[in-house]
Amino acid sequence: MDIVISHITALEAMRRWDLRGRFARGERCGLCVPSSVGDPGELFLPGSLLGSFEPPINALVSNRGALTRRPGIVTHLQSGPLPEGSAVRLSDGVLCSSPELLAVQMAPQLTMLGLVCLLSELMGLYAVSPGSEDGMFQRDVPLTTPNRVRDYLGRLGARPGTRMVREALKRACVGSGSPRETKLALRLGLKPALGGHHLNVLSMNEPIKVRRIHDGMSEGVRKPDILIASPDGSRVVALEYLGERHNEPRRLVQDATRSNELKGMGIGEYQMRKEHYGDIDYFDGLVGVIRRELGYPRVGVSGKDARKRRGLRIALLRDLDALDDCYRYRPRDEGELPPGDCARIGAAEAGERVPIEAYGLA
Repeated sequence: MDIVISHITALEAMRRWDLRGRFARGERCGLCVPSSVGDPGELFLPGSLLGSFEPPINALVSNRGALTRRPGIVTHLQSGPLPEGSAVRLSDGVLCSSPELLAVQMAPQLTMLGLVCLLSELMGLYAVSPGSEDGMFQRDVPLTTPNRVRDYLGRLGARPGTRMVREALKRACVGSGSPRETKLALRLGLKPALGGHHLNVLSMNEPIKVRRIHDGMSEGVRKPDILIASPDGSRVVALEYLGERHNEPRRLVQDATRSNELKGMGIGEYQMRKEHYGDIDYFDGLVGVIRRELGYPRVGVSGKDARKRRGLRIALLRDLDALDDCYRYRPRDEGELPPGDCARIGAAEAGERVPIEAYGLA
């Protein structure tokens, strides 16, 4: 009998370096959810695959009477059949929720903003890895795509979480190369009512043909972190996020070379460092420069509305930084401000009830 790991445990599996090959091929399979799971002491033996996951293990059962929160395992009820493609096989006897099913499973536990960030990782080129030096590792290909998620939702039908996933998919990033790139793109692209600047984020890490400068102008490829287009799409600029590793001498040279090659193709490049990212005044000012270069219309709002929009931008910044590694809000220290308005607005737009615990207010 297969055990089907789900929810947080499935997300952990997708982030495991040693299991990356199981997901990189994009293979999916069907599953028959067991009525119950066995004794955790027998299932999670030291040295076994299940024994290597962080307890408690989250797993699916089809029998309500088998729901349990015993030490080492938490089970979730899966009533009714699931469509083909709902699982990925990790080993003999162990199935894992597919990335598409995982998004639906996690949706009721997350705010809209958290779900957007989860989808952005699943459709991105990174895996969050808290124990690694950079807190992540790079993927060659995303775990899923928008079309694959939409197709799965269509075959899954109306289930708890599906409507919220559809809404989150409209805002999620595709092709992001890091969690910070995701947060940066959301701050740039979301509507002002959600704390963003509503810029036309055209693509992330998409290849652009350039002319190499150092070897006779031969053809090469660059992949800007974020490509921002003018309202009519006729002009673009690139925005690069420079983390700590970009301070290394070799990376400084590479960054300058990339910037020059993009400029040679008529694409201006702006750069964002960690210090810029957290400085709301600098961030807003840089967006203003980009808007002027790309010909965005001047935004005419009253002083009161301008202050409200600024407050929403600050709330979005705070909300993004308050998400933990599983895209839930971290417990707050005493006196710390609660999450801002952005997540509440997003959840309200989705039209689904989100547990108050997801906001950290309970």
